[in-house]
Amino acid sequence: MDLGTGNDDVGHPQEINQAHKRPEVQGSTVQTLTGASPRVINEEDAGVLQVVNNSPEAKGEDSLVAWKLLMMNQLGALDAKIKTFTGPQDFLIIDSDAKGILQQLASTKAQPFGTDGRRELGISLLETLSNIILSNLTNLQRNREYLDVACYCLDQALAFLSPDRTDAADWLFNLAKCFQLRFEVAGKMEDIDNAIFCMSNVLKLTLSGHPRQLMRIESLGIAYQRRWTRLFKSEDINKAMEHYSWALDLAPAGSAIIPTLYIRMSELFFSWSQVDKIHEVEGLERAIESQTRAITLLTEGDERLPGYLHKLGRSHHRKFKRLGQQEDIKSAIDAQTKALQLTPQDDLTRLDVMNDLGDSYQTRFASFGNPEDCNNALKLHAKAVSLAPEGNPSMSSYLASLGNSYMEQFSYTGDKNDLDKAIEYQSRAVSLTLPDDQNLPGRLNNLGLSYNFKFQSFGKLEDIDKAIELQGSADLLLAKAGRIEPALLSNLGDSFLSRYPRLHRAPDVESAILLHTRAVDATPDDHPLKPSLLHNLGSSYELRFRIASKLRNLNDINKAVEFTTRAVQLAPENHTKRATFLNDLGLGHRNRFSIQGRQEDDDQGIEYLNQAVALTPDDHRDKPSWLTNLGYAYSGRFRARKQLQDFQRAAEALSQAVALTKEGHVNVPIMLDGLAFLYYYRFEQSGDQEALDSTITYLQKSIESSHGHPVQTFNSARILARFLSSNNRSGFIGAYQLAMDCLPRVIWLGEIASRRISRTFQLSDLVEEAAAAAIRVQDISLALEWLEQGRSIVWGQFLQLKVPLDDLATVNSELATQLKEAADELHNNSTETYTPQPFEPNSYMRPLDWNVQRHHQVADHYDKLLDQVRLTPGFENFLRPKKASELVKSAQSGPVVVINVHKSRCDALILLPNATEILHVPLPNLYERKTLNLHVPFEILPRSPDNLDELEGFRGVRPKVAKDQYESMLADLWTCVVKPILEALGISTEQPPEELTHIVWNTTGPLSLLPLHAAGDYSTPRMKVFEFVISSYTPMLGVLLRANLSTSTHSRILLVGQEVTPGQAPLPGTKLELEHIKAHVKEPIRSMQLDGLNATVPAVVSAMEEYDWVHLACHAFQLPGGPLGSSFRLHEGNLELAQIMRKHFRNKGLAFLSACQTSAGEERVSNESAHIAAGMLIAGYPSVIATMWAIADQDAPLVADRVYSRLIKEGKMDYKESARALHLAIRELRGKVGEKAFTRWAPFIHIGS
Repeated sequence: MDLGTGNDDVGHPQEINQAHKRPEVQGSTVQTLTGASPRVINEEDAGVLQVVNNSPEAKGEDSLVAWKLLMMNQLGALDAKIKTFTGPQDFLIIDSDAKGILQQLASTKAQPFGTDGRRELGISLLETLSNIILSNLTNLQRNREYLDVACYCLDQALAFLSPDRTDAADWLFNLAKCFQLRFEVAGKMEDIDNAIFCMSNVLKLTLSGHPRQLMRIESLGIAYQRRWTRLFKSEDINKAMEHYSWALDLAPAGSAIIPTLYIRMSELFFSWSQVDKIHEVEGLERAIESQTRAITLLTEGDERLPGYLHKLGRSHHRKFKRLGQQEDIKSAIDAQTKALQLTPQDDLTRLDVMNDLGDSYQTRFASFGNPEDCNNALKLHAKAVSLAPEGNPSMSSYLASLGNSYMEQFSYTGDKNDLDKAIEYQSRAVSLTLPDDQNLPGRLNNLGLSYNFKFQSFGKLEDIDKAIELQGSADLLLAKAGRIEPALLSNLGDSFLSRYPRLHRAPDVESAILLHTRAVDATPDDHPLKPSLLHNLGSSYELRFRIASKLRNLNDINKAVEFTTRAVQLAPENHTKRATFLNDLGLGHRNRFSIQGRQEDDDQGIEYLNQAVALTPDDHRDKPSWLTNLGYAYSGRFRARKQLQDFQRAAEALSQAVALTKEGHVNVPIMLDGLAFLYYYRFEQSGDQEALDSTITYLQKSIESSHGHPVQTFNSARILARFLSSNNRSGFIGAYQLAMDCLPRVIWLGEIASRRISRTFQLSDLVEEAAAAAIRVQDISLALEWLEQGRSIVWGQFLQLKVPLDDLATVNSELATQLKEAADELHNNSTETYTPQPFEPNSYMRPLDWNVQRHHQVADHYDKLLDQVRLTPGFENFLRPKKASELVKSAQSGPVVVINVHKSRCDALILLPNATEILHVPLPNLYERKTLNLHVPFEILPRSPDNLDELEGFRGVRPKVAKDQYESMLADLWTCVVKPILEALGISTEQPPEELTHIVWNTTGPLSLLPLHAAGDYSTPRMKVFEFVISSYTPMLGVLLRANLSTSTHSRILLVGQEVTPGQAPLPGTKLELEHIKAHVKEPIRSMQLDGLNATVPAVVSAMEEYDWVHLACHAFQLPGGPLGSSFRLHEGNLELAQIMRKHFRNKGLAFLSACQTSAGEERVSNESAHIAAGMLIAGYPSVIATMWAIADQDAPLVADRVYSRLIKEGKMDYKESARALHLAIRELRGKVGEKAFTRWAPFIHIGS
């Protein structure tokens, strides 16, 4: 009647105080059959019990036989139905029959089952029903409801057993096994608790020497083992081990159960090693010892031998991964090979053995690099996948292993087909893995690793984003489970490092350092992964050192060398990554040489690089990279020491690297660039024209090999253009054009605006250099086009995202809708000022900004949509850079003067109204005049010692430069810039204010930070720019073209004032300023005033949407390098430019920014007009009055009064007169404070149309 010992796994023991006691589990107290006492049972049992209420009454012994026959017939029929079970549709029928039988077995009157005979018969029938269900669980798909019925039957039978029954222990044991089965199906802890309780009582009822004593002891051990694998409580594993040891003591010599008990003990030790990392090695060693004992006790033909060998192989494999001892991986492969040989062909476990043997070969290949091991792994894994039947529960494991083998093979060969297969199989494995599967984090990590490899090889940003997304998900799952996997942390760190060279996001490097640090800290020194983890940490510090530019931290490069040296020291001579460690150690020494200049670092670095090359076979994927690094090292030493042998070694190494690299690899341009630089160094030293020819040839090949990688193409094209131009070679215009064509992908919409603005710093003076080159060959139109394309790139991208799509919609409405949706999302995301938060001190959560990756994806989609639009007839040039023929139309109300400043030459390109030709005016003295202080950061200009400190209010930081220095600079601007331009325009006589020519200045480089509107020789009459023209500025010509299309009329003005701002100096003048403006507002014009407590951020933003013009009289803050974070100081908060930019303003007019530094640019990114005023222009206000630096609070009311007196007349508002109105207002202020009181009148400027 025993149900057997169950299948293998893990569990543990507990003291039994009472022998014949039934389990007390949490549930409902239910009155059972008539006459029975209340008992505590499971809720599942209660559900079954509710149907048991109408059994036949006892009708005497004469009917007992007939009733028994009836019941047996019904039970037989039920058994037959179960055996022919075909699917879920049969569940209802079987369920109905089973419950009907239970109803008939129950008694509604008297004692359960009536007489003793009927009771015995009822017990027998209950046993029969439970056995039918339990023996057919496979057919019933292990449905829990049937286990509920079986448990109920056994529980009922046990309740009605006579106290003197000798088989009570058997019934209790069967109930325990039923509870255990239900635990395995449903996973409820109360079931395994009940199973252990029942089995413990069984042992109390079992006499010493009983024939089933040994089996029952083992079964209780199994139950504890099951609970251990769920809760991992030490008392469970101790109890399990106690019962297995007890069973071993009782087992007679030669008993077949002894090997089984050793295997069960080995499973406990193995699982212990997984849970308790401190005792991991001890657990594995004891598991191997137990498995070895079990195997030695088996004869060659024992059917258990293949399974035991399989388990032994797994233990040796795990031990190798922990200690790295070569004999362990050999023992693993030997044991699993023999297990595979002994496993019958039709045994499904053969596939598990095959797969695990492949894993062992894969591990040995990853550790020692023998390609034969990788081939063996691939064959075994591929065979396991091909032989597995559909629906095999282990298919996800087989697919994961096959994918990993292809990934490992790719790491050696670099063959794209291997990587594609790796991603295919790993992706299928992930899709088949359940969310709560403990293998899911590892599979996500490995798939992410393959995507990282793909990015490193082919450079697509979407691949590294995918890698970080997958590995980040794995990290989240581990953190949620309270697990730490150093390898997974380190791989995520590597992905962050891989992404940095593409996006240059400093948080990526910081994240990598923290992840690698935690991986190292969590790994003992004797772990075989420790060298790799140390190396990865060293690489992180080395990268942070390289990106720090002038602020390089010697501590970072010292740490890089230290950690990589430790990696080399810990790695055995045959470690598969030893060459990688040596290569990076060489780079570390050379980087330290770059900052300290010690030749021993340079020489030591080259020595390590040579060792890395020597250790790596030619067919290894990494050999070209090591050769490239060696070639660059010799090239650098050749340039410094001028030794010909270094030139020859560099050329040999770089040429071999190119020869060994597959076409299309992302690193080929880097190798070719290295050869180009090498030959250019040779040309520098010798003047050899053939060396220069080689330089140009290699750069051209580099560009051809870039395969669309924008940053690489841009860098190579820029270098080629400079070499060609500086050496009077033809073709430099084409090279510059190629570099300019790359700008949209170098300053890519896929990054938020603040990142793009900082990226423009990398352009250096390329735009000015290219324009100067075009002017040099008299291609003035091309120079104008390049200047427009390369000026205010980020603001131009914002305008691009706001372009109306009405024309496109008439041709392809669906495409227009998709493009608008993508553009709107990019626009909104681009204005985010969020920076990913750094790691919390003791958290394993990484600072992944999923919005960043979403932004990348939308930008890619947007680019593809643009390609589709440009395939549409009539839209071939849609949103491409504008041609000169369009740009000249930006001059409407007067000349537009575009000034290019470059060290090779300086020029003005003048656009005239109604003209198609561009007037070119050379400015030869601009860069030569040493007194022209072009590089003074404008936020420190100027200081007027005579009156500024005495003013009651001051909107901004007090300036610090002397007036005479400032006056000298303005004189230079007059002589070198403004005077030649006015002469070229024929403007030489002073005109009445109403007839003054209106010039719009568009400048580049450091000139964009200086006040051309105030240029003049203040020691000589009639030598100031404001005497001849009205000045405005524009960050780009595109905003003038857009403004020229506006025909809106306006009637509403918003007035915002903040007299008192917490933490800021009071501005009493704001009150008078707003009163002056309101005095000019007459019906039908409407105004709204928000000041004091009413001037909150939400209120102002909402009003700006409604009102046509806005006047802001308050403090402002210019955020260096991040104009979107610049803000106006309002009540209880700052109104950031980003918040304004997110609004889709239409048909706006004037924005008067009566605050400090609202047009103060930043020298580092001067071409970007990175200030609040430009942002307001792009946000939708075509005319902006702003300030270049701090203004006096007492001057603002006068300027505002005079400006609005001209702009608002007779109930009409006309912002197009803003420049002239400001000119006249400043003339009056200048007359009041004096021409040389520059700090008072010169800050005010007009921007736009």
